[in-house]
Amino acid sequence: MSLSSTFHFLDLAIRLCIVILALLTSYLLLKIDPDVIRSRIYVSFNNLKKYFVFLTVGFVLYLSEVLITINSIPGSTQYDDIKGLMLLVFQISILVFLYHLYVAIKVPDRRIL
Repeated sequence: MSLSSTFHFLDLAIRLCIVILALLTSYLLLKIDPDVIRSRIYVSFNNLKKYFVFLTVGFVLYLSEVLITINSIPGSTQYDDIKGLMLLVFQISILVFLYHLYVAIKVPDRRIL
């Protein structure tokens, strides 16, 4: 399996996971009272802050990928692996942030209460 086809497979898998986590998080946001969500996010704010910084790094890589695409020769495949890696890190950062946001918002385990 070539590096390009590996990036395509990982791209599809991560996008699918992002969509599923976004749907789960949206469902929780609609189901739970806003005051409860606010308090749960407040409790896990320090943890979410770390992952938001990681998400910011992903956004910088996302911007860098566009700049590389704009400045490369049309039709050139010279930077395809680098651009694929940048997009992969960007998608992973979104996935990790959505996961930790979902964990922060979801109903805590009954054994903890």
